[in-house]
Amino acid sequence: MDVAVRRPLRVGMVVVSEYDSDARVRRQAEALVDRGDEVTVVALHAEGKPDVETVDGVRVVHLPTQKYRGESSLSYIKLYGGFTARATARLARWARKFDVVQAHSMPEALVFCASVQRALRVPVLLDVHDLTSELFSSKFENKNALMSAIRLSERASFRFANEVLTVHEPYADMLRTMTKTRVTTVMNCPDDRHFMPRPFKTWDPAGEVVFGYHGLVAPRHGLVQVAEALASMHGEAPKARLKVWGSGDGIEPLRRRVEELNLTDAVQLPTKLLPVSQMTRELEGIHIGVLASQLDPWTSNVLPNKLMEYAVMGIPVITFRNATIERYFPEDTVTYVDTASPENLRDAMLRLIRDPEKANAQADRAREVMVGRTWRYQKQNYYEVIDRLAQRRG
Repeated sequence: MDVAVRRPLRVGMVVVSEYDSDARVRRQAEALVDRGDEVTVVALHAEGKPDVETVDGVRVVHLPTQKYRGESSLSYIKLYGGFTARATARLARWARKFDVVQAHSMPEALVFCASVQRALRVPVLLDVHDLTSELFSSKFENKNALMSAIRLSERASFRFANEVLTVHEPYADMLRTMTKTRVTTVMNCPDDRHFMPRPFKTWDPAGEVVFGYHGLVAPRHGLVQVAEALASMHGEAPKARLKVWGSGDGIEPLRRRVEELNLTDAVQLPTKLLPVSQMTRELEGIHIGVLASQLDPWTSNVLPNKLMEYAVMGIPVITFRNATIERYFPEDTVTYVDTASPENLRDAMLRLIRDPEKANAQADRAREVMVGRTWRYQKQNYYEVIDRLAQRRG
């Protein structure tokens, strides 16, 4: 019997981030290339990168717009508006190039970059990593007119897209109350190629214990509070250490606080972004992961990818609590802090330092939670979404 040969699909993606450091976009693009599809990603400018390059089989187009992280709503609007205008012009030149166009939020309005393709009946997928309204609510107060405009933009974007993708089921449930457009979950989960189980790294409670954090370094993620907890417990755990990897506008406030607390010998701060393959090697050196985000509209619905990465690797975790994390991680899988204050963090850090056996048991249970929730399994759901959309092309 003849077996039909699947025609490679041509998928275009648009994202307001630097491609190399956006793990979700890279996982999806590389998964499509691995099965023989052609992928072009339109992304932000990256220092030292050419305008166009091929990264692990993915064609990446860097537009001349740079990332902004800060406290100015106007600067965010300029970033999103400038990038959207350039991406729209670029995609218009490729009117019939793609079988599917995928826009990665934020902002949701990136889907309108594919207006020409949509008019030509090319399906458009909106992948909601995070909602723009939640970012602006957490960062900017007394911006009622701006918030109304953003929420209108979100709903218009959902209607414009043929389908909506998102990162976990609680988020999907919330989006379904906002749109009648089909919403599917493809979890933002660890990539099995890089994050793999390791033997539990035990410690001597009287010896060195290394806490770790990797990812976005922003004030809302509570690393200043972790540093303050570390300082307050040094009388009881003088060899405790903290290592931080990542980038963001929280690095300088964290550096200043570390210096004020005389912790420069105990805290390692980031000097550059690391590729994911190197990041996993760095994480081999930590004993406990710590996530101390402060609850706000942005963090109240998140399921941190780094939490799942620690869980897969078998690294015990101290984490803040929200309903989404609780849905996936029961009490015996992590150490919760409510809230992630310096005092609560100090108590939790000392409890785990003194009881490595309990930490080992939590790490084992957390790894069980992650069975079926790594990219090896989730990418099959992603393939189904892309194939379903491609079949709709006119």
